[in-house]
Amino acid sequence: MTHQLSKEGADFIKSMEGLRLDAYLDSAGVLTIGYGHTGGDVHSGQQISQAEADSYFSKDIGWAVTAVSSSVKVPLNQAQFDALVSFTFNVGDGAFRSSTLLKKLNAGDTSAVPDEMNRWVYAGEKKGIIADFVRWAHLGSGKEVSSVLKKRREREGKLFSKGVYA
Repeated sequence: MTHQLSKEGADFIKSMEGLRLDAYLDSAGVLTIGYGHTGGDVHSGQQISQAEADSYFSKDIGWAVTAVSSSVKVPLNQAQFDALVSFTFNVGDGAFRSSTLLKKLNAGDTSAVPDEMNRWVYAGEKKGIIADFVRWAHLGSGKEVSSVLKKRREREGKLFSKGVYA
């Protein structure tokens, strides 16, 4: 597949990531700046310009584009491709490549993609004795549903299934 991320897709991902010109710890405790940029070049107290944030994003998004392009074996329209790049940029290359979402998609079940995206809404550990028991008894992940990730997955699913970038 030879898709590239569209301008609308890039803007969609940027709106999902949000822009922070000051370095901060994300919900997973990772030092982050710009539109979700992480790595050894991000340091506490760092400040960047809008142009630097855009430059980081242009460089960072490449691996997600490559992951989707090289992993998806069925035809996609532009909106579907953009939605999958957004999803992959957020969950990571390895998670995308090993996901049930990708397996179902490559089997031709495109209608399953939005529901599979909606399974990826957990971040942070639940706290307390009940959460400890749930993890101990293997009754669940022990993770909290993130309202931010829930909204993102709903928007990605809508983009994938209906081509709506809003």
